[in-house]
Amino acid sequence: MNLSRHLLLATFLCPLACAGDLDDELGGDAVEPPAEGRVGPHTTSEPRDGGGQRSTVDASDEVLWVYFDLETGTELDVEDPGENLQWDLAFRRFHIATNGGVSGNAGSEVALLPDPFDDVSGIPDSGFVVDEADGDDDNEDPDYAFRDWYDYSFMTHVLTPRSQTYVVLTGSGNAFKVALEHYYDEAGTSGFPAVAWAAL
Repeated sequence: MNLSRHLLLATFLCPLACAGDLDDELGGDAVEPPAEGRVGPHTTSEPRDGGGQRSTVDASDEVLWVYFDLETGTELDVEDPGENLQWDLAFRRFHIATNGGVSGNAGSEVALLPDPFDDVSGIPDSGFVVDEADGDDDNEDPDYAFRDWYDYSFMTHVLTPRSQTYVVLTGSGNAFKVALEHYYDEAGTSGFPAVAWAAL
């Protein structure tokens, strides 16, 4: 085999052979191909037009949290969210918790970017926060890193997702971009967030 063929073969195979080494260098666990269809009792997922996935969560229960793992793209059955380090996002009505700060012990961090989902392609150098204990506000809920994902109309009582994107650094060492696209199902029932997400 001549030199040009060696170079061509190396160019073709290197992305496949070196991918594991790059994952090891970055320190993140392997990210599996996103699951599709019914990915849990309360969650469905499908490829999103424009790239990434769209997962829709039935978070309509007033008490039950629904836990989601971005690395596998599946819903998890979590008995103790403080001890479980695998979940990344949790949903209950309009609340979104992350596995860091007061909500969990995996060490997840979140940065808010003012850019639409499709425009985000990198990880910011700063601005990362975690879920914190309740501050000086009008409720007794924790101050979630995702607390500002919507606008609320006092006239219509409708929640509208803001055109912005969150970058989530998971406890497994990976980065994902996440954006809320809807909060209501096709019948107009609240508590069904549709989440766009993709690995960075």
